[in-house]
Amino acid sequence: MSEHSSRFPKYLGASAATLAIVAVGATGCGSDSNSNSDDVNKAIDSVQSQASSVQSQISTAVTNAQQQAQSVQSQVQSVQTQIQNQNQNQNQNQNQNGGSGQNGY
Repeated sequence: MSEHSSRFPKYLGASAATLAIVAVGATGCGSDSNSNSDDVNKAIDSVQSQASSVQSQISTAVTNAQQQAQSVQSQVQSVQTQIQNQNQNQNQNQNQNGGSGQNGY
């Protein structure tokens, strides 16, 4: 789980770096008008919104994966319990049958 979660900040960091380059490129020209600045601000807002959405999706995916893992773990424990119960029943049957083979012969 930690292997996957450590990758996501890299993607967000790359997006932030891209935004910084775009912002510097747009504001670096002396002849930029207010509309260019508005466009850059809108682009930044859009990317931030998308990053937030991706973060939310990642969080949901992690939560779902954890729930599925817990469900599988519960199922495995249930099967283990069933196996233990069967083994105990077989041992009791063998003891009742004088300790001989499985069919009591």
